[in-house]
Amino acid sequence: MKFNWNAIWDSKWFYRVLALLLAVGLFAYVNAEHYTNTRQSANNDSTITATSKRTLSVPLQLNADTDKYFITGYPSKVKVAIEGSNSLVTVTSNTQNFRVIANLKGLGVGKHKVTLKQEGLNKGLTYSIKPKTITVNIQDRQTKTMPIQVKYNKDSIAPGYSVGTPKLGAATAEITGAKGEIDRVYQVVASVVLKRNTTSSVNQTVMLQALDEKGNTVNVVTSPETVNVHLPVSLPSKQVDLALTQSGKATKGYSYDLSSKTGQVTLYGSKETLAKLDTLALKVDVTGITRTTTKEIRIGDAQPNLVASDPTTVKVTITVTATDDAKSASSSASSSASSSSD
Repeated sequence: MKFNWNAIWDSKWFYRVLALLLAVGLFAYVNAEHYTNTRQSANNDSTITATSKRTLSVPLQLNADTDKYFITGYPSKVKVAIEGSNSLVTVTSNTQNFRVIANLKGLGVGKHKVTLKQEGLNKGLTYSIKPKTITVNIQDRQTKTMPIQVKYNKDSIAPGYSVGTPKLGAATAEITGAKGEIDRVYQVVASVVLKRNTTSSVNQTVMLQALDEKGNTVNVVTSPETVNVHLPVSLPSKQVDLALTQSGKATKGYSYDLSSKTGQVTLYGSKETLAKLDTLALKVDVTGITRTTTKEIRIGDAQPNLVASDPTTVKVTITVTATDDAKSASSSASSSASSSSD
């Protein structure tokens, strides 16, 4: 049996069936797209509506007349716990476009308990501030100018070395605080830390401290907060004349003349040691010397309290001269020797 394809193509049934198949396919496609969009929309809605929590550290701002009052007792930062949609919490955490305020307007001198409030948080967020309240101490503000004192451990300076007048980047400092605290301040100090046996000048940037009579720190603000200190450390020196003196047991019949090409020496040591020296006396031992000799003498042996000297040694020429007694003794010795040979 043979199919008549031409008859089928020309038949109305063919077009009806084809139209039905196209309609079914279009229906299936539209439903698939709708399902996909519905799932994506559900996921997006779920992301937007999901909530999260986060705790932020926020600077505390004071609403007060700080030109008139000095305020203490408050924290510099507080914790703020926020809760809301993921997107809102994230944006708020990144921007922190809100502030926490302690309103002290209208409060006078004394201690006050204040409730903290926020400004600028999105209304879609819930929040809590920790601590909820703070206790502040409000006092009359006072400013005073005081000289800066330099402190250091004198035992850290090497023996013999001395410290000159310190040079400061600023001679005075302003201290600001509550009147009662300002009245307690005895001095403003810059404490320089030295190494053991310091032998050279020191440059340091030092934090200033306001102290009471007992050396306790007073709660005030100093301006400037730091100061540069130059502490000159040096070894005192003094130039003196050299004085040579004979010592030891001289040989009978000889006289000695002491001389040196070095007429002056530079001595280094403590101010107390140098103050006692106008000349440097060097003792020259002539024991057993019977002819002209040159000796090298250490200056340190003459003055053990010195730290150093320039030069460290001195050459001394000992010129020996025979006296008449020595000549007579020598002649007698020669005559005796001649008689013995005869």
